[in-house]
Amino acid sequence: MFGITLRSACSPVLCAAPESRLPFDLIQVHGYSATQAGAAFLPFTIILGALSRWSGGLLDRFGARLPLIVGPSIVAPGLVLLALPGTGGGYWTTFFVPMAVVGFGMAVSVAPLTTTVMNAVDAQHTGIASGINDAVATIASLLAVAIFGVVALQVAADALDRELATAALSAPVRAALAGAKGTFGTEAALASLQSGDREIAAAFIRQSLATGIRAALLLAAGVALAGAFCSAEMIKPKPAHSPRQRVTNR
Repeated sequence: MFGITLRSACSPVLCAAPESRLPFDLIQVHGYSATQAGAAFLPFTIILGALSRWSGGLLDRFGARLPLIVGPSIVAPGLVLLALPGTGGGYWTTFFVPMAVVGFGMAVSVAPLTTTVMNAVDAQHTGIASGINDAVATIASLLAVAIFGVVALQVAADALDRELATAALSAPVRAALAGAKGTFGTEAALASLQSGDREIAAAFIRQSLATGIRAALLLAAGVALAGAFCSAEMIKPKPAHSPRQRVTNR
């Protein structure tokens, strides 16, 4: 039970990766409003919800192993696609397709994963399994937000340091860039600049944040592939003639 439950951390980790840092990317780097940034996740949410009933039946047809290999393996390239956009491009050509890919990969993974956790114990222990699963998922989400955030900010700070070391910048711009390190919020660092310097500093900050968030998303893609590998190694293939699973999501 504990081995399968620990693998359930993969689901919130993958969800937390795009949902914790991507809004900052959309708002600070690409200039989305808060409403537009929230709406950007609609393909992910709609696909995950619409396919949950269908994905629940995958466990009956294929067992747990195949969906939990294929699902994260789909999520990983979706996260890589999310990492590609720089500081330009419209939503439909940069984020829509990656969001749809990640949503589909999560739809393949989530329902079979939950069902597998519940079926890993005897019926009298399903309450305990559910509680442990929820606790691990919550802790994994918190750790994912913290770890991916640290990675993104550190890479962004390193990018700003490189610009400060090589670019010919005015003293106010240098001060603004130094003040922007270690945070996703940029308004305070830019507040004291004149319009020309503000545009220059904002461009450097946007580029550095894009670099940092790209690193976090690529790390998340690696976590997705690690989840697929763990499923392949730790879950036995479904027998040719196996009884119907006790718990289904249909």
